[in-house]
Amino acid sequence: MGIIFAILAALSQSILWVALKKSYENLAPSVAFFFDVVLGLLVWVPFSLIIGVDFSRMGEILIYALISGVLSEAFVFYVFSKGEVSYTSAIFSTYPLFTIFFSVLLNHERLSLIQWGLVGLVIIGTLIVSVPEKISKSELAKKSFLIWPLLGALAVGVSDTLSKGIIDKTSAESFLFGLAFAQVPIALGYLRYEKQVIPKIKIIQKQWSVYKFALLGSAMNMLTILFLWLAFARAPASIASPITASYPGFVVLMAVVFLKEKVAKKDYIGFALITLSVMGISYFSP
Repeated sequence: MGIIFAILAALSQSILWVALKKSYENLAPSVAFFFDVVLGLLVWVPFSLIIGVDFSRMGEILIYALISGVLSEAFVFYVFSKGEVSYTSAIFSTYPLFTIFFSVLLNHERLSLIQWGLVGLVIIGTLIVSVPEKISKSELAKKSFLIWPLLGALAVGVSDTLSKGIIDKTSAESFLFGLAFAQVPIALGYLRYEKQVIPKIKIIQKQWSVYKFALLGSAMNMLTILFLWLAFARAPASIASPITASYPGFVVLMAVVFLKEKVAKKDYIGFALITLSVMGISYFSP
C-alpha cells in the first residue's frame, strides 16, 4: 500500500509544480503557500481526526512538523520561484538521494541488494526524463541554476528523514494534524517576509484568472503531502522517496495521452525504466 500512495504522490506532484510556476507570473510564492496552508487545515485536520490522532506526543510532533513546514514546504515553494521549472524540477528531483543517505545514516534503514538496485533505476529513469534535451547557455551561466534546486533537494532529504522518524513513533495522521497547524505561523511569517497580505475572498473571485493556478497548485501540494506521509508510514523512506520523485515520468505520460504531444525517445526510455523498476520494488517488497 505504501508504494501505491507513493505513486499517487508522484502523480499529484506532476501537476503541482507546473501550476505553481504558472501562478508565480502574477503572485508571490508566499501567497500560494498561504493557500496550501488553508487547504491543509480544511482537509488534513478532519482526515486525521477521523482516522485517529496520537495526542500524547503532540509536543514532539509539532517540533518536527515546524521543521518540515519550513524545509519541505515553504522553502521549496521559494526554490521553484528562482528559475525555469524544467531546470529546477530536473535538479530538485534528486532529493531521494539525500533522503536515502540520511535515512540510512539516521534511521538505520536497510534494503536488500535487489531493492537498492531497483531504487537506483527509478532515480536514473527520473533523471533521464526530467533533464531537458537542450540547456541554454544563459541559464547555465546563472549560479542559481544549480544552487537553489540543490539546496531544496537537500532540505527535503533532511526534513523527510526526520519526519519519517517521528511518523514511525506515532502515525502519519498524527503528523499531518500537527503539520496543518505548524504551517500557520510559517505562512504568516512568509507573507510578511515578502511584504504580501492575505487575499480577500471577494478579490479572489473577481480576479479568478490570477489566482486559479495558485489554488490548483496548492490543492495538488496538499494531496502530495497527504499521500507522501501515508507512503512513508507504510514503506521505508529509501523506497517511497524515489517513487514520489518520479513525477517527471507522469508529466510525459499526460503529455502523450491528453495533449497528444510527441516526446523524445529518452523520455519513453526513462518512463519505461521508472515503471518497470516500481513494479519490481512492489514485487520484492514485503
